[in-house]
Amino acid sequence: MGDHYADRLNAAILARRTAAIVGIDPVYDRLPASLRPEVVDLPAAVAAIETFGRGVIEVVAPLVPAVKINSGFFEAFYELGVAVYYRLVAYAHERSLLVIGDVKRGDIGSTARLYACGHLAQPAFAEVDPTRLPDAVTLAGYLGENAVGPFIEHARALGKGLYVLVRPSDPGADAVHEFGETRHFYEHMAELVNEWGSDAALRGVCGLSCVGAVVAPKDAASTARLRTALPVTPFLVPGYGAQGATAAACRPCFRAGGDGAVINASRSVIYAFDNPRYRERCGDDWQAAIALACRDFAADVAQVAYGREP
Repeated sequence: MGDHYADRLNAAILARRTAAIVGIDPVYDRLPASLRPEVVDLPAAVAAIETFGRGVIEVVAPLVPAVKINSGFFEAFYELGVAVYYRLVAYAHERSLLVIGDVKRGDIGSTARLYACGHLAQPAFAEVDPTRLPDAVTLAGYLGENAVGPFIEHARALGKGLYVLVRPSDPGADAVHEFGETRHFYEHMAELVNEWGSDAALRGVCGLSCVGAVVAPKDAASTARLRTALPVTPFLVPGYGAQGATAAACRPCFRAGGDGAVINASRSVIYAFDNPRYRERCGDDWQAAIALACRDFAADVAQVAYGREP
């Protein structure tokens, strides 16, 4: 692989003309009816999840630079689901997409090294296809530098990336991240992420680090302060669409030149076939509905970041 993650992501963004990415978080009960068999057992459910995931990847690949695949939605199907997660990572790579593995790992150093081996490092076994591992992962950095360090080592060596949780989008997380009267916890996390990722050796030609941050746009002023506090940190921005954030709310996440962030949408895109706006135009063609929703999302983000349509 070799090339710096942020440089590869920036090139993909320029090629697709948008910083929009699609999250793949499949829930069996929300799949198109045509994919759900009448008799459901574990293999049948897993097959449906994989068919849906591949179908989503197929239609969004020409439109966005990357997908974010959430491992938790596959771990719910035990070992068969975990295998599908890795196969979908490889399939997305076949379709020329970058992949963010939304794994949110975070543990003490000895355990973190093994998590890094399973999710980011060059495979130790010849039988393992390296394309089954994502280009970047999400992490919880609450156990400190030793929990993040192994991932940084592999990212630097292999041209990969990581995004550390700084400010999640879920309102329930506010009790933790908004804690503090003069200084919030998310501001402390931002300071740590900046410290961990600001070394020049971790930056690509574009000036961005391989160490990124998950930053939800709660309000313009505080988001702008985080952007200032993290000048070389790429942002992964959740909350668009189903969680209520608009593309305009995400504007402060970008650097002055329109780079430095990717905006993720999951449910509002992958379940577009349930949205009357798209169902009216596409009928039962669930892939067509997803493609239309993805085009609208990509255009929305491009307009905010660059002031133009993709």
